[in-house]
Amino acid sequence: MAKRQLKRPGSSAKDKQRARSQWITWTVFGGLAVVVVAFLLYLSFFGQSGPAKVSATAPDFNLKLLNGNSVTLSSLRGRAVLINFWAST
Repeated sequence: MAKRQLKRPGSSAKDKQRARSQWITWTVFGGLAVVVVAFLLYLSFFGQSGPAKVSATAPDFNLKLLNGNSVTLSSLRGRAVLINFWAST
């Protein structure tokens, strides 16, 4: 008569693969949750100080032009100014 080997429940290859995939899934979702919470905390501490107010004076700043001269926003007071922040790298 041959000896029978007892197997533990959950020790098959399928069960091990299922447990590993669940661990990976929870790790990914946990990491994603940490990133989202960190982003929300960043926005709450370093976000905008408040909404822009209509007819409020814009903060003054200096811009260097392509020809080397500079212009300030306060020097353009009374004129219509369109500011286009174009990112080129």
